[in-house]
Amino acid sequence: MGVVVMGVGICGSFPSSGGLSYRELIAKAAATAYEDAGLEPEQIDGAVSCEEDFISGYSISDEYVPDQLAMVRKPVYTITGDFLHGLSSAVMQIRTGRFKTLVVQSYCKASNIMTKDEIVHFALDPTYNRFGVSPHYLAGIEMQQFIDSSGHSAEDIAEIAAFNRSRAMANPLAPYGAKLTGDDVIASRPLATPVTELMFARPADAAVVIVIGNEEAAQEMANDPIYISGTGWGSGNSIIERRAHDISEGTLVAAKMAYEEAGISVPQNEVDIAYVSDLYAHRELMHMDALGLNTDFLPFINPDGGSQGMGDLMEANGGARFYDAVRQLRGNATGHQVVGAKTALLHGWRGIPTDSAAVVVLDAEGGDNE
Repeated sequence: MGVVVMGVGICGSFPSSGGLSYRELIAKAAATAYEDAGLEPEQIDGAVSCEEDFISGYSISDEYVPDQLAMVRKPVYTITGDFLHGLSSAVMQIRTGRFKTLVVQSYCKASNIMTKDEIVHFALDPTYNRFGVSPHYLAGIEMQQFIDSSGHSAEDIAEIAAFNRSRAMANPLAPYGAKLTGDDVIASRPLATPVTELMFARPADAAVVIVIGNEEAAQEMANDPIYISGTGWGSGNSIIERRAHDISEGTLVAAKMAYEEAGISVPQNEVDIAYVSDLYAHRELMHMDALGLNTDFLPFINPDGGSQGMGDLMEANGGARFYDAVRQLRGNATGHQVVGAKTALLHGWRGIPTDSAAVVVLDAEGGDNE
């Protein structure tokens, strides 16, 4: 059964959204998505919420979601993962035939968190991995091992961060766009050697809401549908000491699954644009390797500026990339449109200390995969 993107909405991204509660962020994004889809909330069968209680700051945080989405007394369940994990789950729900339409939402209210580094630290194993150092030490280990094994240099990685932040200046939704050079990135404050401060995405606030449906719903209601031709997800070893730190095993597993479903053999030649997690600049190159993309493809990766430009939206990172991909495939990504883009590859990563990833393939012209 084919699954189609019917509508997309975003509120953000903001370094701080003091004038809006997280409920208001979600409500605004939902209103935009429903208008874009050309339907009313009562025409949607249920919802998937992507969020993590310990990030939100209280337990069962998804209980506050139905009101903003106008999904009261409808099925709502939570995926504690990146937005693309939740989207993949929603796609499976549509394919069961139980639901005709679903809404997927995620948000980040990072400005409510006093110290994001403490949240990252809390996610590390309390006995073996919570040292009295910056929790970004694991990113430093990864980057050093990646440099040693890949042939890339610290300067190459710095260029990734500079490139993404510079191109984000063309995206009106990207608050961290800045004209930078690789030298600027290398010279910035050390975060966890060899990682510097400008190699790391800064926190931001946003909410993303997407409406999906089966092909029947799309034919009846959608204004400008985009087709989901492949989804996949996977994780590397959860024990840090047993994990290779220069590859993303989770991305390898997720990509294989999504590519097989979408019928992609050589992604470098078969997709027009790609969105690759760049929460740390070295991770973009590491993820590209796992996705089968080489550096020749860099001009077509993260045209929105990625997380380096739009900020770290935690569980909503993949949603921001998804929103921009849909705009690209519709040809209305104002200011940073990639001309002729018809197929998009999306990758989401949950961030340190995980190696949990999801991959989605979108197609502007259809492609029904049973």
